[in-house]
Amino acid sequence: MDPQTFLTLADEWVQGPTEAHWRSAVSRAYYAAFHVARLLLEDLGFEVERGDRAHAYLTHRLCQCGHLEIGAAGTTLIDLRRSRNEADYGLKMPFSHRRAIQDVHTAHENITALQQGFVEPIRTLITEAIRQYERDVLKSVTWRGRSKR
Repeated sequence: MDPQTFLTLADEWVQGPTEAHWRSAVSRAYYAAFHVARLLLEDLGFEVERGDRAHAYLTHRLCQCGHLEIGAAGTTLIDLRRSRNEADYGLKMPFSHRRAIQDVHTAHENITALQQGFVEPIRTLITEAIRQYERDVLKSVTWRGRSKR
């Protein structure tokens, strides 16, 4: 499945009339960005963790990728997840339409930034930076060989 499908759904739901629409839009927008980030790292040859640990796996590596916009996308992914958690679990607090619109817009920008990583020369630059980060800082290498392109 193409993660962009989640973003298309978020675009529809954020225009809905109820807070449930807006909250659901933010959730789908986050997962669109999350899955694009996952696809990017997998495409570069990294073995992305599954389950709850996948989010931290992705954001740590994106933030250390050596590219300003893609690194910022890692930070933004953290913010989008926080907003998604509030949308999904913070039901006692109001969730505004304005905030939902902003979060969906942020997800669009995040995905645009991440898509740069699929193309050379940025692709090689971020792969090498993440490999170095894993080796020198994390002491845990998840790169499994040549990227899939």
